[in-house]
Amino acid sequence: MRITARITNYFFTMIMYFLAVSSIQAQNNPAKNAEIELSFNGTFLNTHQGPDCKKVSENGIYKAMYDIGLVTDESRQLINFELYKNETKLYSIPELPGADIYISNAGYLAVVNMDLHFNQQVSLHFYDPSGNPVFKKTFNYASLFNFSPSGKKFGVGTDKNFTVFSMVDNKSYNLPPCSKFCFSEDESLVAIAKESGLQIYKYDKRISTIHTGLFYPRSLAISQDNNTVWIAGKSKLKVYDIISQNLLNEDILQEDFSFRELKTTNGQVYAGVHYKKDGISKGILRTYDVTGNIQSEKVSAEKSYKTFEAANKYKPKHKSKAYDPIPWPFEPFNQVHKVWNHYEQHMGDGTGSWSYLHQGLDLEVPINEPVYAVEDGWVKLVLTLGGDSYWRVAVCPEQVPGYSDGWLYAHLVQSSIMVDVGDYVEVHDYIGDIIYWSADWGHIHFVNIHDQGNIWYYDDDEWGINFNPLLALDPITDAVAPVIENFAMNSKFGFCVNQTSNYLSPENLSGDVDIIAKISDFHGSSNWEQPAFKTYYWFTKLPANDTVFPKTLGQILNHTYPQYNGGFYESYAPLMYKKDNMHPSPPWMNTDRDYYQVLTNNNGDSIAELSEMSLAFETTNYTDGDYKLFVEAWDEFGNMAIDSQVVTFNNGIYTSLEKIENESPFTIFPNPVAEYINIALKPDYKTSSTLSIKITNSQMETVFQKTELNSDQVNSGINIYNLSTGLYFITFEMNGNVWVEKVVKR
Repeated sequence: MRITARITNYFFTMIMYFLAVSSIQAQNNPAKNAEIELSFNGTFLNTHQGPDCKKVSENGIYKAMYDIGLVTDESRQLINFELYKNETKLYSIPELPGADIYISNAGYLAVVNMDLHFNQQVSLHFYDPSGNPVFKKTFNYASLFNFSPSGKKFGVGTDKNFTVFSMVDNKSYNLPPCSKFCFSEDESLVAIAKESGLQIYKYDKRISTIHTGLFYPRSLAISQDNNTVWIAGKSKLKVYDIISQNLLNEDILQEDFSFRELKTTNGQVYAGVHYKKDGISKGILRTYDVTGNIQSEKVSAEKSYKTFEAANKYKPKHKSKAYDPIPWPFEPFNQVHKVWNHYEQHMGDGTGSWSYLHQGLDLEVPINEPVYAVEDGWVKLVLTLGGDSYWRVAVCPEQVPGYSDGWLYAHLVQSSIMVDVGDYVEVHDYIGDIIYWSADWGHIHFVNIHDQGNIWYYDDDEWGINFNPLLALDPITDAVAPVIENFAMNSKFGFCVNQTSNYLSPENLSGDVDIIAKISDFHGSSNWEQPAFKTYYWFTKLPANDTVFPKTLGQILNHTYPQYNGGFYESYAPLMYKKDNMHPSPPWMNTDRDYYQVLTNNNGDSIAELSEMSLAFETTNYTDGDYKLFVEAWDEFGNMAIDSQVVTFNNGIYTSLEKIENESPFTIFPNPVAEYINIALKPDYKTSSTLSIKITNSQMETVFQKTELNSDQVNSGINIYNLSTGLYFITFEMNGNVWVEKVVKR
């Protein structure tokens, strides 16, 4: 008998009853089968997980203990690892080569290494139950991972294919790419689904293809004993015969209920159903027989969560024409939260050999801190990049098949994620909780991304990064200005020959010079040092202090990247930051970080291009002498610091007054002048030699030049009527001698 599209009166009555039961009562009365329990969001829990271990296999036989050592933005050290079978220790490893783990029901271990996450790479290291390495595999764009029920096979899904690995014989086979997969209990069958397509394979041979009509598949299950395959969307569960491909049964949920996960065990199929309304979230365990008929249903877990009426929602002020303002993703929504890692922050291993740019904003928060939506929109993505620590959600205000933008919330507890792909959320809706990262705190990786489709897969070259989130978050109430520190003991700023580590004395600058400023900043109460958001620099000529190089943008940490790709984040790091053995990249976990920001690798605009690496300040464009370098540093909050240093250019260009050693043989009149400059040779300076005359303004720009002029002709007037008022320099060159005179235009 097909199940009706409406929940039976009996089921509805039972749900209303459980809504009245307290959270404590619900959690003290788990589902009838003690091996099957749900979280309050309808996802399955490992009933064997407890405080005496960090990770445990689903059957509860294998348990792992480890400590967390050093951490980065996306990687962690797992140290002092021990694996137990029941109460017997099988082996120990001082440090695992990764940041998270999967443990199978057969005792195999998969270690997830995310060190090259910015290259879209994840490496998996597999160990047998004795701790011996089985094999290592590296994947690009992987976002599906899990062991089979027996624990002797492992599936990995990428944008190119879905690969099944055998732990026993180290063999593998590839299937088409998918968004969901499952193994049968005996591992002979694999089901894969993407959008409305469902395929079933016996090992690597396809045996069935079914069009389900479920565009957003959420979970799959296979019963090999009855040749049935199960697929759940948000509100529909469908059961198909694998051989005939006929629809055998379906279950349709009412509003406020949704399917989250499916599981088969011991000849039965279980569905995790999520009920969410008015601040109440319930995980409801529904049990089916092999043909899809409901056997029982029970509330397995419950949680009350905070909701916000429209009148109580924080409304950010419009502070920028470029970006729509958003509240902070944590309570209080109108307060700056602790910034750990800045957008385009220089990050590395503390050496001068390797570094990259951080591609988002990391906010440090307590473990299990609730995360809330910052804008209305459609859930486009719910996935992990490897292990429990890497679950993330993305929400976009548009539901379109083309490209669109939305906010990414990463490092969430899977069993707390309240949404799935295709759901609609409003601002301040509860998204999920922050997972632990270090020993006593967690963090969110928060950024605005660009992707294509109604569903955002972790696809090749589609996941772009848009802008610095601090430019949209509101309010920004920090009042602490950046600090421009001394680059070296005897120099406020750093100077080196372009694209080298050949450092120059500020008293002897020549040629093309890279200018470096060591700048630090702190946001709000954060103790993590940040780089300057924006820098400017300019030069004046001493002693008059006239500007000779105008105020120019050094760098701005707000670049757009069309793909999430290490080809950007690694190669662009030395464009913005100086990095060598004397000035290494700052280690991740140092609160005291050194940022050496290169000011001159930019043509003055806000676009970063690798060709700008060759740019420098050209001291040969200016006469020798003393100059003053000014540097401004800004944060996103409008706080500014300014500092300066006197430097000396020394290129052998002698056209400034302080370099003239002999008295000039020329007389200039009148001075000041309004229209015509008249020039005459002083007595006893008559000569047949030719000379050249050049007039430059205070910025050393040439406004008049004439060569091969006979000395007898110098009495002819030079028209400067159209020149602006100010100071001008007249340079005479004759017989290898150079003289400079000043003239003032009225």
